[in-house]
Amino acid sequence: MADCAGCFNKVTDGRFLNCHNCQKSYCLHCTNYTEEFLNFMGPVQRYSWKCVECKSAEPKSDNTNTPVRGSDNVNMHRGAGARPSALSSEPDNSVMEVSFTDNQHLNYTTRLDTTGASDIQQLVVELRLFREEMRALRVTVATLTTKIDACDGRIDSLCTRVEALENNTASVSVGKNTEASLADTVAQLRLELNDRDQDMLLNDVELSNVPEQSGENTLHIVATLGQKLGVTLSEHDIVDATRVGRAPRLDEGTQGQPARPRLLVVRLARRAVRDRLLQAARVRRGATTEGTGLPGPDCRFYVNERLTFVNRRLFQKARQLKEHYGWRYVWTRDGRIYVLRPGTESPRHRIRTELDLSRVFGTLDI
Repeated sequence: MADCAGCFNKVTDGRFLNCHNCQKSYCLHCTNYTEEFLNFMGPVQRYSWKCVECKSAEPKSDNTNTPVRGSDNVNMHRGAGARPSALSSEPDNSVMEVSFTDNQHLNYTTRLDTTGASDIQQLVVELRLFREEMRALRVTVATLTTKIDACDGRIDSLCTRVEALENNTASVSVGKNTEASLADTVAQLRLELNDRDQDMLLNDVELSNVPEQSGENTLHIVATLGQKLGVTLSEHDIVDATRVGRAPRLDEGTQGQPARPRLLVVRLARRAVRDRLLQAARVRRGATTEGTGLPGPDCRFYVNERLTFVNRRLFQKARQLKEHYGWRYVWTRDGRIYVLRPGTESPRHRIRTELDLSRVFGTLDI
């Protein structure tokens, strides 16, 4: 806030000019300037501005700085022969004078040289660039606002889900009920994983009791045994054939008999080929290795579906219970285990877990 040296009023809006010589402050009304003109003044023009009193006290060198009062009062050259048209014929580009007169008959004069004009033009260019930057900034802020709103929505959704989970957790009884629920969930997940693993073995078969020797060609053995069963297997039908399990030691075996050979796992290219091989093995039940060229005495070999570790244990347990209780059949089809009670009217039962064995047979104590 400053006091105007012309009208002696308080300047509350902060728009005033300080004289370079006397350091007095003048409001816009006393300087006879508009706000637009004040905004276009550069720092150099504001710093070098002088009030009327200081300008009138300066010594006059010629009459070129005399305020313009009319077309008949302009004299750009000394002497009686000077003509008023000299102002329009050869103007002075280095100095431009503008005169303002208010109601109190005060005459203010400001001088704008060519340097000030270029500063004003540069300021206009900078203002335009600033306006473009502000527009780009508004677009960026709008984009950020949209993304922040989306993040807020996701956070609110997560908070809602967390609250729902907390409420569900609070509603579940503590202790055995919670442990039983978790155990059921784990058992269900294990069951689903076992079913998925079994589905991945639908193209595999297991050949058991096939003599084993060092450096054997398993693909040739599978093709030979398939020919023995009446199924022709080409090299395109067999994806892989390998022995699984721990290799037997030389000292293994009983009463001079060699150790039981490892399983021969065969992966076929198509499921239809696997089904033909299993069907041929059921029809020619009791086929032996006679005429196949395999080492050792002729022995009976078996072709079965390949089961997961869990299903293999369940199948062995079901066979033991079948023998104990005198049931009729226990078999597998497409990796699923089925049992059938004696009697034609009895339905078949599928076994997926040990609980199913307990439910079907009544007890697991044998």
